Amino acid sequence: MNTSVSAIAPAGPRLLARICSRRFVTNYFSTLAFIGLSYWIISSLSNFHRSMLQGQWQLGTPDVEAVITVQSVFIALISLYALVLIPYYAAYPWIRSKSFTFAQGVWFALRRSRNRSLETAANTGGMSLPLNARLSPAAKQAGLALLLKFFFAPLMINWCLIHIANLSGSLLQLIGGIDQGLSGRMLFDTSLFWAAFQLILFIDTLLFTLGYIIELPALGNRIRTVDPTFFGWFICLICYPPFNDFTLRFLEWQSSDFPHFTNDFVHLTINIALLIALAIFSWASISLGFKASNLTNRGVVTHGPYAYVRHPAYAAKNLAWWLGALPMLGMMMAAGSWKGMGYSLLALFGWTTIYALRAITEERHLLLSNNGYAQYAQQVRWRFVPGIW
Repeated sequence: MNTSVSAIAPAGPRLLARICSRRFVTNYFSTLAFIGLSYWIISSLSNFHRSMLQGQWQLGTPDVEAVITVQSVFIALISLYALVLIPYYAAYPWIRSKSFTFAQGVWFALRRSRNRSLETAANTGGMSLPLNARLSPAAKQAGLALLLKFFFAPLMINWCLIHIANLSGSLLQLIGGIDQGLSGRMLFDTSLFWAAFQLILFIDTLLFTLGYIIELPALGNRIRTVDPTFFGWFICLICYPPFNDFTLRFLEWQSSDFPHFTNDFVHLTINIALLIALAIFSWASISLGFKASNLTNRGVVTHGPYAYVRHPAYAAKNLAWWLGALPMLGMMMAAGSWKGMGYSLLALFGWTTIYALRAITEERHLLLSNNGYAQYAQQVRWRFVPGIW
């Protein structure tokens, strides 16, 4: 017992010493600076993010009414994150924050470039600007990770909040429908489908939200590398707002989240199949867990649907989109609008091609590191559909 007490007693002084250390100060305040700069950009400079922050929910009873804004939720999350960072950096004193690594890398690169400029000036009698500064590989990777978090974290948080609001509304409507005696297709169409749909998407966005904002050695989800190629980033970002607005100008959206059919059996069968496809999509996110994020190498996941195909989320998502496009394709075929049907098929194939390219670029990135992905690709031969591709 005395040994345990003596071992535990210095924990407080050690923790305080870590918090007062130079490493902690540089890690903590550089991260806060990055978060503060990011929030200033999305709240003041980016029109896309400003419109996103203006969303709100009205909550209340007949006696009390409350309004919660997306911006207030963001501020609360930032404040909570700032508090959590204190024990995080105190518990892992050997970690260098990405913000500090990037800032230090930029500083050293500018100093090296300035020194070269001074040497050139001394030899030639002229002076040049330090425009050829080169970052170290570690600083480049830190910068890419920060850019990744800057873009995806606010987007995923916003989507997560939207799905929470929609899910709560669908559940209330489902309860109300059951109380009213609704059943069969009427209950399915008005609330049951949408409750399942929003729950599936909420699980996916929640896991990706956590994946972008949480990196813990204990979870084994630290970002080892970020895809350094332009094409890898390009093919990923054109799938997300605001960049997908440009993509949609060429490949107009053809699918419906909730396709309607006259025949009850066909209607229920197709929409249940669509929900199953989305459930597989969400199952893939659950299997990734805290490693869920785009463009990153955080270790290889081999369980869940990843034991059968290497890109189950993309395969399931595209299957849901094709199922959602069936009513429109059927109407065009019935009307003899072959030109319109041809364009719809082209647009659908275009989006499927984009996700196939995303899978290929992700594999190319993962194969750059000795992380076991080459062995995994040999064990799981198929990218999307077992026995086909």
